[in-house]
Amino acid sequence: MPAAKPIHVCSRLIGNQGENMSVNNPYDAPKSSVEDVVEHSAALEQVAGGQKLIIYSILLYFVGMAMNRSFAGGLTLVCVLASLALSITGIIRLCNGMGYSTLNKVFLIISLFLPLVNLIVLVSLSIRATSRLKEAGYKVGLLGARR
Repeated sequence: MPAAKPIHVCSRLIGNQGENMSVNNPYDAPKSSVEDVVEHSAALEQVAGGQKLIIYSILLYFVGMAMNRSFAGGLTLVCVLASLALSITGIIRLCNGMGYSTLNKVFLIISLFLPLVNLIVLVSLSIRATSRLKEAGYKVGLLGARR
């Protein structure tokens, strides 16, 4: 009887004659063409613009309060009034983009005149806008969203 060839375990992976298997490797990670899809719409642009205005108004408010503690009382009033105008404009834009009712907009604008409640309202609106924009594929940083 002729001597049998020894069978190696690797021969199944490589092939019987030492040839490479097909190009597809079953152990490769799946490949797909996944891209960051950014949804563009007028409503999302309003949300992004409103959020930026709200963030700028919060920063301006803190600058005004810091100036009040240090030296300039007149400049503090200017900063706080500018912050209020930015806040109202930002709330209207953001609420229009997110589809809030007129009653909600009025309630949010009235809440701007209550100390400490105004900051809580502005921060919570900014957080809601951030989550909505991130769902749509926007990159949101410290000073607002970018495409």
